[in-house]
Amino acid sequence: MTTIADGLKDVFLAGVGAMALGAEKTQELVEQLIAKGEITVEQGKEINSEVLKQAQATAERVGQQAQAAAGEAAHQAKTVASHLSDQAKTAGELAKEQAEAAVSMARSQAEMAADAAQKAAGEAKKDSADFAAALKHDVLEAQMAAMTPEERAAFAQKAAEIAARDAGDKVE
Repeated sequence: MTTIADGLKDVFLAGVGAMALGAEKTQELVEQLIAKGEITVEQGKEINSEVLKQAQATAERVGQQAQAAAGEAAHQAKTVASHLSDQAKTAGELAKEQAEAAVSMARSQAEMAADAAQKAAGEAKKDSADFAAALKHDVLEAQMAAMTPEERAAFAQKAAEIAARDAGDKVE
């Protein structure tokens, strides 16, 4: 029997798979264009920025879908619980006890679904952030590979200045 948590897991995994596939194809294209000299470092940065935005949007969308699914599951569970509660009132004492047990189970499943959705949303956001950071480094490495030694030296000097400034900001 498929549970609500399995459904939420499938939605989450589908979103992550789509992000990974899109990132791979984008990375391959950027590497090819840089290798051919058809794009500049600035264009590579723009592509990187756009891919990061899309990855974050996908993670947010997957999180929202998971939350919507959890909300629907909770709504359905409450509807079932209400129906079971009404039946318990018209049945004998034994039927009443069984209905209360079913209501308790439905509430537990709804809570588990809500917890799973929140966890999936959190993991999707974390995975998106990790993916974006990895992609940023990959694009930066590709850009560095396309630079001349002089451009690399200038880039390294600028990076050192920024790092020193950031370290100074943290101390204050």
